[in-house]
Amino acid sequence: MNPKETTTTGLEQAALWWQRLREADVAPETVSEWLDWCQRDAANLQAFEKIEALGGRFEALDAQTRAGLMRELLDDATPGSAPPADRQRRARKPWRLALAAGFCAALIGAGVYLYANHGTGAVQRAVYVTAKAQSRELELSDGSHVALGAATRLDVAYSADVRDLQLGDGEAYFEVAHNVQRPFVVRVGRLKVVAVGTAFNIRKTGAHVEVVVTQGAVDVENAASLNAAQSAQTRLPNDGAIRVAAGQLVVADAAQGLSVRPADRVAATTWRQGRLQFVDEDLSIVVANLNRYARHEVVIADASLDGLRYTGTIVQGRETEWLAAIEKVFPVDVQRDAEGRALLRRREATRAALKS
Repeated sequence: MNPKETTTTGLEQAALWWQRLREADVAPETVSEWLDWCQRDAANLQAFEKIEALGGRFEALDAQTRAGLMRELLDDATPGSAPPADRQRRARKPWRLALAAGFCAALIGAGVYLYANHGTGAVQRAVYVTAKAQSRELELSDGSHVALGAATRLDVAYSADVRDLQLGDGEAYFEVAHNVQRPFVVRVGRLKVVAVGTAFNIRKTGAHVEVVVTQGAVDVENAASLNAAQSAQTRLPNDGAIRVAAGQLVVADAAQGLSVRPADRVAATTWRQGRLQFVDEDLSIVVANLNRYARHEVVIADASLDGLRYTGTIVQGRETEWLAAIEKVFPVDVQRDAEGRALLRRREATRAALKS
């Protein structure tokens, strides 16, 4: 198969996925299959991004221009619609006709759903995903900006009344377009973060969630409990919700419930510049976030390392240097297994294993 055929096949598949993900009721199995397809080959994700970008430009056109473009694509992909010389030229490149027809079908399917039902309360959906070691900048339809960290998934469901988003494991920075009549809601773990005209960063590592507000304020709702030291001024009238101002960090986890403390707003977003910064963080959380960017996985292979806390910076893509540094700071030995993974063990345990 030549490169052109390979690229075209990827684009055709991407166009079909683009259409399927915009159906009214997308099954979870479909999303899982799409994620597998994206992660199977970096070229697949690149093809999907190309189709998505083209689809976004198409959606921004007015109805008359869209209709004209549809006719042009359909005419171009229909046998016998062109002069003999053009038909002969196109016959030598049948993959172009297939791509035009396939992408046109995807545009028609998405256009019917996104525009025919627009204004009737229909939900506009999109799913964004990044691969390991890949970040991505998004411009949402309301003008809000989102930066996605590596190995992160964001589900978007916009209606006339609410901008509803779901963040999976990973990290994202949100700059929210102001609209008091249409709340911007991010659901992450057991939390619901509600913001209007503000900016904040969310990082989810399993059940551990951190929200840092960099501008404005957010309301964090649906917490199981509040830290006993939380001041009355930050409580909302309804129980189980708090208001968090710029420069504050909300931490939610299964062990400690919900707490709020001061945060470094700059440090919270340095991952966008290629640096992961941690302040008194559990080593397991540090490693889990490092693994979203590291070429080779880091594994805590010794349960006795639980409870170690880390403060410092990791440069993305330079985990080897970080591993060498922590061997000097912690009683830890780093060993490589046959798959290239870095195994962290307590130094005493390593020595005992070597003696036995």
